[in-house]
Amino acid sequence: MMDTSIDELSSHLSTLTTSSNELRILDNHCPLSTFILPSMSSCPMATDGYSHLLIHHHQTLILFHLPTFEILFSISIFPLIECPISDICFYSISNSFLLSSSNIIYSLSSNKQIQIIHQFSNTIWSITHTLNNIFICYLFGFSIEQWELNSNDGILLNIWLKDNLIESLDMGINCIRGINEYIGMTIKENNFSWRIDLFDILTMNRIRRGRTIKQENGLNNWIGLLFPIDNFQWLFADGDQGLVLIDQTNPHEHKQNNIMKLACNISLIRDRNTKTYSSIVIQTYEALHLYDLQ
Repeated sequence: MMDTSIDELSSHLSTLTTSSNELRILDNHCPLSTFILPSMSSCPMATDGYSHLLIHHHQTLILFHLPTFEILFSISIFPLIECPISDICFYSISNSFLLSSSNIIYSLSSNKQIQIIHQFSNTIWSITHTLNNIFICYLFGFSIEQWELNSNDGILLNIWLKDNLIESLDMGINCIRGINEYIGMTIKENNFSWRIDLFDILTMNRIRRGRTIKQENGLNNWIGLLFPIDNFQWLFADGDQGLVLIDQTNPHEHKQNNIMKLACNISLIRDRNTKTYSSIVIQTYEALHLYDLQ
């Protein structure tokens, strides 16, 4: 499994976001590379952690080599996958990407082969991988399940219902992301604002209740995507609402810093030698941008 220990990115990002002047510098920083890909709005994407980025765009899967965005291959999901891809994660156990579509999880290997891994009972909204298991969030967070997919049939290990995860007035769960023994969830509150809650995957008890992230200018989108930096620090992308660094290290004092004005999805890239995060891919409505973090 890829190393997910705390690294230098947390302090680096925190330094970059300590003042409004630094925020403007970061927001106007020129990317190392850009790939124009029009008509995007939180297209599902994921990296293998290092040099490969997979994105689903207009019924096509595109695998890029980073940092240049060289296209390694581009394949249509039809006819095998008839419905849009809802989420993507990298599954280090099989060295492949997992794709969720409708109620099925597929795998995509480096030889361009798409295979059905397992068919589930409901429509899958979000997937994540941590500690050798796959966690599945069904449509709007109806329930979350923990699966072991190493066997041919798959083994259901746990199930948690929505009412035991979110508060009574919350609308639902949009995105789940795992790191080590924790899972972060983007939760839509009843006023269309967001909240990032953190759960222990062994018990699915909530250990952090996030601060409300308001959507300004009357926007009520459902982008709300997460990426973990370490156990208690997260990047949150919400389209026109931008990219936010959320620090829940101190349970009594959560911090939120805006670091970009526009971000529809994000992925962090590690340096192969140091194993620390060295760059970030930010998806906008019209392009993919790779920024240096060192």
